[in-house]
Amino acid sequence: MVKRSVAGRLFFSHHRSENCPGGYETALHKMGKQILLDAGRVWLPERDVTLSFPLVFGETLSRTLHFEPREVQFVSAVSEKKLENGLTPDVTALLKNDAQLHIEILVTHAVEEEKGLAVDNVMEIDLSRLSEETVLDSSALELEVLKSAWRWWHRCSLIDELPKVQAVREELEARVPREIKRLERNREREEAAERQKERKSQLTKKRREAQAKKREAERKPWLATLKKLEHAEDFMGWLDMANKMSERAKPHLEPIAQRLGFDAEKWPTALNIPINQEWVFKEDRRLWQSAVFEKLIFANKRGAVISVGQALEVAENAVGVRVWALQLIQLKQAHVKQSYNQRRGYQFRGVWFFEPNENRAIRSAYAVVFSYLKRLCKRGVLAEVRSAKTFRILLTGSDAWKSHCRHQQIPSADRAIKSAGTLNGLVNKVSQESLKMEAARKQRRKDNIERLELSVIDAREPVNKSV
Repeated sequence: MVKRSVAGRLFFSHHRSENCPGGYETALHKMGKQILLDAGRVWLPERDVTLSFPLVFGETLSRTLHFEPREVQFVSAVSEKKLENGLTPDVTALLKNDAQLHIEILVTHAVEEEKGLAVDNVMEIDLSRLSEETVLDSSALELEVLKSAWRWWHRCSLIDELPKVQAVREELEARVPREIKRLERNREREEAAERQKERKSQLTKKRREAQAKKREAERKPWLATLKKLEHAEDFMGWLDMANKMSERAKPHLEPIAQRLGFDAEKWPTALNIPINQEWVFKEDRRLWQSAVFEKLIFANKRGAVISVGQALEVAENAVGVRVWALQLIQLKQAHVKQSYNQRRGYQFRGVWFFEPNENRAIRSAYAVVFSYLKRLCKRGVLAEVRSAKTFRILLTGSDAWKSHCRHQQIPSADRAIKSAGTLNGLVNKVSQESLKMEAARKQRRKDNIERLELSVIDAREPVNKSV
């Protein structure tokens, strides 16, 4: 129970007991009320006051004001005063501003929500979490009741109606019409932007459809030519073309070998260098490369200068350029100079109604011959004069064949493929390797199936427990 000492300080003389389970809580509740009445003051809880005004389009104008805990003094305070609505707070205090403050003390039962909202300026102090040691210490208990214990508001016009809150409320109310107009203007701009975006999308769609139709119409006359280009770029298609050219070249190889002085069965690799897009020429590369070698390199002295144009003229006279390839080259060159191509890198320029891979595949005979001469530079036959796109002859006559012999002796997997002389050897080699890979794959599959079957058999066999 609660007792008062000789000095006038309240204290507990009651402990928790199984024989009196409610006595401790009742005594703590009374002690809390008595401390408030004797102290004549209390610390109010912190409070957030949120002012919110509806606008339009689901938007709101709001601001939250935060009030820190503060101490208030009582003018007077009574316990268990019955109010007009029939409710009886634990403590009712009159403050200096003539406002009433109602305080509820929680020990076992919290204030019901209906009761908390039925009375204005109701705060609740939670003493249910205090340890018995704190409760038995009168000074510590007093500090908890007046300030430290957890506390909160149920209703609070005491803070909600402060002049500061009223000023902010009036400011927000005055802003509401302006904010509504601002939101309506923004919505109008957004809707206008959305309509404009939709119009642009429709126009873009129409332009793309028109562009697709125009592209299809421009592309249609070239479909047969592009089919030939696709065949030449396809690996198997190119092998087919190369085999036919190799067959047509056979009658011409022996005379060339006799004129240049080498064995036709051991064709020099310098006269049989694979070049990208060499299909631009009508015949086997050995014919036009031999012609360039014979007419420009063998026929000139060491140190003489030859140009790509001269080599191209010799190659064209020797084997000619495919008509459809020449048509594609001329078309691409005409489009490369167009304004829409000037914004692109040179390697990405081409005919606008062709696919990128088709444009990349179209290569001029000039570029093919130029690549061949650069490859001869790597073999020490020529030296490039970069500023003029010309080449100086370093080796000619017997010196060129000596260089060829030395080059043939260099071990290289690439050299072994090129030494086949024609693409027939390459086809056979690729086919053999493919057969080997397929056989190895089948063997691995067979081994895996056998291991799987053995594992299934092992799983089905009963375990011999006698072992």
